[in-house]
Amino acid sequence: MNIQTVLRWLVVAIVLIVAIVLLDAILNIAGFLLQIGIRVLLILLLVAIVLRFVDLFRKRR
Repeated sequence: MNIQTVLRWLVVAIVLIVAIVLLDAILNIAGFLLQIGIRVLLILLLVAIVLRFVDLFRKRR
């Protein structure tokens, strides 16, 4: 193996490590946003259910 082949493999390894770190960061952010999104959707679902019951009670009167 000559020096250029070794340097090429080092550059490939560094690029792969950087790509893995960036992918990990993106997945962590996406997971965090997904947790927030699920909580918001559950709150909106509860509000919709409460409003539906309020509307049903108003129509019965």
